Amino acid sequence: MAKRENRLVPILHEQRAIRNLKGISPASTPPESMPLSNALIDIAVAALDEVAALEDGQSVDLQRLSRLVDLVASLPEHMP
Repeated sequence: MAKRENRLVPILHEQRAIRNLKGISPASTPPESMPLSNALIDIAVAALDEVAALEDGQSVDLQRLSRLVDLVASLPEHMP
């Protein structure tokens, strides 16, 4: 397999795929766990936002990182 020259394209592809997960019916996630599951998807997308920005040559943005930290800090609120 050839080495990719640019990681941004696959990162953005994965980000879209992860975002789409929230619209798909879960196979076995109990309804009371769906808020936690969706929150974890949001964390994954926020992390990929930062990765994509860095891959695009942007500097670290404390607001983006702060959003990620806030999402992680709010996890206990989503637990059943």
